[in-house]
Amino acid sequence: MANNTFLDRLVEYPVKALREIGTDPTVVQLLTDNPDIDMQSEEADAVFDKFLYDYGYVDNTTTESVAYICVEAETNKSPTDTMLDMKLYVTVVCHKQFMKIDAAKFKGMIGNRRDNLVRYTDRLLNGADVYGIGKLTLLSARTVPAPTGFSAREMTYAIPTFKKRNIG
Repeated sequence: MANNTFLDRLVEYPVKALREIGTDPTVVQLLTDNPDIDMQSEEADAVFDKFLYDYGYVDNTTTESVAYICVEAETNKSPTDTMLDMKLYVTVVCHKQFMKIDAAKFKGMIGNRRDNLVRYTDRLLNGADVYGIGKLTLLSARTVPAPTGFSAREMTYAIPTFKKRNIG
């Protein structure tokens, strides 16, 4: 690509976050319901196609009892001419029949699957310094509307970044 724009980050940042999320063993174990998953297996690789999306959409007709992680970036009116106000939204959507974690499989893990996916995803992203010019900062983790039969929680991160265009 010859000319990059400020909005290229809307594509770059979600993809970067999904790479981190999709290669984390605990997240992959929770998504696949397999605490013994081989991270080099086809099952682990399939996580990127089945459960991770760079857009926030779960079809209302989806009935499969699974969890999804959706990541999107957004920019708003910039506060200055040199800074870009960017946010990263990470939404964990979990089917209500998939919320409960089998304690016999996941020894020592407490709570529900959605909130554990939120927790382990936040451990990967919060404070990461590979986005923009500073560290990702968690602004909120809130319950959001979800399709029928699902429950969702969305984390919002601030991404401090310069408003610059890379030409080349």
